Amino acid sequence: MTAIAVVIPVRDAAPLLPDCLGPILAQVRPGDEVVVVDDGSADDTAAVAAAAGARVLRQPGPAGPYAARNAGWRATPAPYVLFTDVRCVVRPGWLEHFRRAASGAPGLIFSDVVVRGGSRLAERVAARRQHLLARHYADDPYFLPYFPTANLAVSRVALEAVGGFREMVSGGDADLCWRVQLAGFEDVRALDEPLMEWRPRLTVREFVQQWAKYGNSNAILRHTYADRGAAIEPPIAPLHVAARHVRRAVRRLRHERDSPVAVTVVDALADAAHELTYGRTMRRLLAEDGQGG
Repeated sequence: MTAIAVVIPVRDAAPLLPDCLGPILAQVRPGDEVVVVDDGSADDTAAVAAAAGARVLRQPGPAGPYAARNAGWRATPAPYVLFTDVRCVVRPGWLEHFRRAASGAPGLIFSDVVVRGGSRLAERVAARRQHLLARHYADDPYFLPYFPTANLAVSRVALEAVGGFREMVSGGDADLCWRVQLAGFEDVRALDEPLMEWRPRLTVREFVQQWAKYGNSNAILRHTYADRGAAIEPPIAPLHVAARHVRRAVRRLRHERDSPVAVTVVDALADAAHELTYGRTMRRLLAEDGQGG
């Protein structure tokens, strides 16, 4: 039986921990471990995690989620490390499905994550987008496949070979997946099963900011890996981006009569924020290279 360590970085999220940890701890077997890395929380995150039965590591101060993940996997000898987030709630059978996949010694394993809906506008938009399904990542048209750390298992030998995560603001999951594959661990498995649910952010502002952050990290990663074959999408002028997403929203409202206007508008705002941030960051990077403005 393959032992698995589940690593969860968390900061100031004590209210979310019971729903996250309970279903995970119910699935562990002898030899497994659940490690919660408290990234400098000001609330009672560490106490809640310890009371639930998790092993708790406390960072001396906030260092970011990728630093916390590094601390977590290095603190356990398990041959496979399964990374997840405090916003995630696993479904029955989650750990066993990963355990069976790990027995074939792949480098990376991921499964579908279903974004939960809710009554708030941001929750409704996130549920419609369903951006954490494996099919969005398994066939990256611009470079190698990658998966989010909301639900990512990595073999210890692969983590040690590449030195773990680069401690970035965002995009460290894609960066790790790419470095693992470029290091020769090319067995990547996407489990086409909904084994986990994800609780989205609750405000429109947080939701749009999240997608803007993705745009920034996407530009940085494409630029970083361009010499290894990653394609760079040319940045588009901001006015053209805005006009394109307005047209898309209008078309959607015309063709999908039952589509709520507010959901469609926020959906378009998130796409525009992603593309605008990508363009701004990519133009800066190319200018620094002396390749253009």
